[in-house]
Amino acid sequence: MRWGRKHAVVAGALTLAVGAFAGATLHAAPASASLPSASASPQQVLRVYLKAAKAHDCATTEALTVDSPDQRSMAWCGGGTFSLFSNHPDLLSYGHIGKDSEVSPDEAGGDGEDCIPVDITETNMSGAEPGSMPGWQFCFVKTAAGWRLGDEGYG
Repeated sequence: MRWGRKHAVVAGALTLAVGAFAGATLHAAPASASLPSASASPQQVLRVYLKAAKAHDCATTEALTVDSPDQRSMAWCGGGTFSLFSNHPDLLSYGHIGKDSEVSPDEAGGDGEDCIPVDITETNMSGAEPGSMPGWQFCFVKTAAGWRLGDEGYG
């Protein structure tokens, strides 16, 4: 009986390792959605981002996020179910998209931002209970590649 338990533990560990490798491999895929041009508005970029996030298209959400390790690792592209092994929040649905509001460089603590409130339903977001989050702000900064998600949250 001990031999059977050892095999079960080894099989379980291998399953977890293969699952983690497969998840990491999926994140390495090229963007499947067409990225907006550098001249696209923050609203246009947001709509592409939201569609990609809902489709769990990590390559596109990461490409539309500011190029920093902190931000890219938090791009919205979870797998649709709760996971202890993923730090990517999962956008289950989105609804009303509000009007842009510009945030000055002084208020933003760096570059100016263009923030857009969106009613979302999420899971896997670090520090938040799964569920509805009305008016969640997606804040974009202008880069050489166009508007990119640089911050998000309330307030």
